[in-house]
Amino acid sequence: MPSWGKSRGNKLGYHIFTVLIKTAGVFPAYALLRLVTLYYFFVPGQAGKSLSYYFRQRLGWSWLKSKWAIYENFNYLGRSIIDKVVTMSGMPSPFTMSFHNETYLHQLAAEGKGALLVSAHIGNWESAGQLLQRIQTPINIVMYEGEHKKIKEHMNQVTRKSFHVIEIKEDISHIYEINEALQRKEFVCIHADRYVEGNKTIEAPLLGSNAKFPLGPFVLATTFKVPVVFVGSVKQGLKHFALSCSRPRTYLKGRADIPAVLHDYTTWMGIMIKKYPLQWHNYFPFWEEEKGA
Repeated sequence: MPSWGKSRGNKLGYHIFTVLIKTAGVFPAYALLRLVTLYYFFVPGQAGKSLSYYFRQRLGWSWLKSKWAIYENFNYLGRSIIDKVVTMSGMPSPFTMSFHNETYLHQLAAEGKGALLVSAHIGNWESAGQLLQRIQTPINIVMYEGEHKKIKEHMNQVTRKSFHVIEIKEDISHIYEINEALQRKEFVCIHADRYVEGNKTIEAPLLGSNAKFPLGPFVLATTFKVPVVFVGSVKQGLKHFALSCSRPRTYLKGRADIPAVLHDYTTWMGIMIKKYPLQWHNYFPFWEEEKGA
């Protein structure tokens, strides 16, 4: 399985933050996170190398600005875990939400159409999945559940999902689950910016250099001929979630439409990254140029 899948946290750390959130609230947890983030900043591993390349080579930022950005990126990731506990535990939430173009999803649900919601590791999609319960249709999120077993057990105890998780598995049985969900006219949410080593990929330029993307989501988009919507969820400030989605488009030419889907996706993704550069959690060598460096 991919090297990017496993969390570097541990159950004790998750438990400490969960207790702090429940007893003192979100913002004291954010404050403690600032200190914890320092450890990951000074011991960044592969994630730090990939972020450094992203900020310096692809965005053209200075060495000093890139260092600050790496710290902030790690902090945004930590906040996403805290936000996940709050939004998925049923506790009182300080968060507000806005949703640009939400009517597109309401219309698809009202018409009884299944849809493929394609996203990227930008912001916090699990919290967004919880917030999408306002859309009157079942939500399925396809993800690689890379947490260590004890961490996963702890998170399952303190959170309650309003969506169904389709776990990516090596035997590709998740493809059948996706098919069944779309046949039931449900929404299926999937990321298309990471791939499992050994799986088929497709190449396209992003931020001025070629990168590989998993072929699977683009095959799904053209095989089932359901509406495809690009969806993002980011934080604006400490308390506000901003969700947005593109106009639905159905690709009817089968696999001949894969380049069109990929072009639309990378265009959308480039816009999101440039608007929220600190919230793209890319922690592995993404670009072909980076791998050869």
